[in-house]
Amino acid sequence: MNSLPRRSAAETVPVARLAWIAGALATAAQPGRVAIGFLAAVLLWVPGLAWDRAAGPTVDPPGLLAEPWDDVERDEAQRTLRRMAAINVPEIDFEGAILPAEDLAAVLEARADELGLDPQAERVRAAARRAATLAPLGAFRALAVAESDAVSAVVDGVLALDVRPVAAGFRAAAIDVPVAAFRREPLFACAFGAWAVLVLVVAAGAVARMEVVQVAGRGTLGARQALEFAAGRWSALVLSWLAPLAIAGALGAACWAWGLLFRTSAGGWVGSVLYLVPLAVGGVAGLALVIAALGAPTSPAAVACDGLEAMEASQRGAIYFLARPVLWVASMLGALLTIAVGLVVLRVFGWALSAFPAMMVDLGAAGAAPVHSIPVSPGRWSIPLDARSALVWWSVMPVAFAVAGATLSLVVGALTRAYLAMRECCDGQPVDASWPYEVPIDVTDAPRAPAA
Repeated sequence: MNSLPRRSAAETVPVARLAWIAGALATAAQPGRVAIGFLAAVLLWVPGLAWDRAAGPTVDPPGLLAEPWDDVERDEAQRTLRRMAAINVPEIDFEGAILPAEDLAAVLEARADELGLDPQAERVRAAARRAATLAPLGAFRALAVAESDAVSAVVDGVLALDVRPVAAGFRAAAIDVPVAAFRREPLFACAFGAWAVLVLVVAAGAVARMEVVQVAGRGTLGARQALEFAAGRWSALVLSWLAPLAIAGALGAACWAWGLLFRTSAGGWVGSVLYLVPLAVGGVAGLALVIAALGAPTSPAAVACDGLEAMEASQRGAIYFLARPVLWVASMLGALLTIAVGLVVLRVFGWALSAFPAMMVDLGAAGAAPVHSIPVSPGRWSIPLDARSALVWWSVMPVAFAVAGATLSLVVGALTRAYLAMRECCDGQPVDASWPYEVPIDVTDAPRAPAA
């Protein structure tokens, strides 16, 4: 059971609870939770790579958050590739009007391996890296790279003790990157986004259930039991994210239909006179979006902790915000700070488990080893074409998936603790109370024992 004293909502001082949220750092790396996150990463990675293979590269090298290249920039990239090919592999004739950057990078890597300890090998290898940066990206890989860059910005900000890159990184990961994906690749964003929501929200529900059971002092819930719990409530978990968005979308479509009236003179008069109708409908849609934004971070925790249905879970965050806005903001900031510190720890472990061995192997091989020095980055999740690189890749990928799993566990654990802290302050319900609640048996009507 939790050792902190229980107090009523009016008496609770949340400072101790804000520090208690950091306890998610200690539980994030539990094997069962990492296994759930590992499974979620694989379930996202496999269809993502399948999409890229089927659709081909569709995003220009700068990535999702940059403006698409124009014809001048594409021509300049081709001239750069042709120049590198003429300097480093003049005997190879690349046919076709367009020189594929990935093909040139593979050829240059092979030529660098052939050179071995020759001083020119490093120059050729640098040219291969430069050629790889000019290769267009598949939609999934571009999304993974952009999210990885956002996480790196958070980590760099924490290390520099600068809140601006931390805030920018969280904003990019949660808002800018998904919006850019929908704007640049709408079909991929809708199809993969629907699958990602299903996978992530079920995994989040499972991890949140493990967190609340442990906080309640009921032992450690196994991964299988947690997944069974989340799978049994998958509809509530999914709709807790999507139902407010669906309501906002339907009402927004009604406002769009009202706008059609203004395309004619008579309809414009009708639309103007009765403009209070779309104003009211659009206001409700806007409130639904606000509820979705305030409730999404903690809605999986609301389902896992209190057994709430979809709309109740999605509204719980907004209710707490309206009841005690300062507490809501403080709890979210405490969770984000915990997540940011945890990401730094995960980067250190990822470096120790993968980048350091790769660096030492690369030093021993004098640059001739096909080493993936930062396999924990989702941007390196594509299977290499070279056979030796592929073997190394398969060796280090479990580290990448484990780090991804621990990241999911960290995020969900911190947000679950933030939800429990807000619930205690707003509802007076202790943090160690979880659904199904232990209700004392009512014995007031039980027959009395006969007197001796």
